[in-house]
Amino acid sequence: MSAPDDRAAAITAFHAALDGPTWRVAGWGSPQLQQLRFDALTRNADYAGGTVLDWGCGPGDLYFHLRSLGHPLDYTGVDLDPRMVALARSRGVPDVTRATAPTGRHDYVFASGIFQFTDAADPLYYLTILEQAYDVAARAVAANFLSPNRPPSAKAADELYPDPAVLTRFAAALTDRWRIDHAYHPQGADFTLALFR
Repeated sequence: MSAPDDRAAAITAFHAALDGPTWRVAGWGSPQLQQLRFDALTRNADYAGGTVLDWGCGPGDLYFHLRSLGHPLDYTGVDLDPRMVALARSRGVPDVTRATAPTGRHDYVFASGIFQFTDAADPLYYLTILEQAYDVAARAVAANFLSPNRPPSAKAADELYPDPAVLTRFAAALTDRWRIDHAYHPQGADFTLALFR
């Protein structure tokens, strides 16, 4: 599956308007909030090293986080935004390509911040992507989402706030081993889903 043109354009335009440190270019509010989400991804996936697909790798910050954990790491990053791919490569992130769907088999698939925008033509597109990620994962998939519990002042009309109950039903239909963590972010503004093999 390729990202629909309008959603891909929205993602690219959003990041094109950002500059500064890589956490800001990636769209995070602070390095601490980015770190919080990375910790939630690895913790909830029971990450112990191995082959990793970073789906929507952005400037490659997750690669450096994973490397800092000290586990064996064979990393692959994919992103649909050519600027992000170029930035990640310029920072020495290995094996980064422009792509919208995964190939191969990976122990872990991580998707951090890729489900930011709604898609009127395909409102549940994130479920398709999660299923594709699960198909190529040998151990676990972990993805984070903006929470519908965010205060109205912290929401934008074009952003995606999926219902955790929908993701719970999806996860239970896909595997009997899954986890939702809605407890790590200040004000409950974010949550992470992990799907296990």
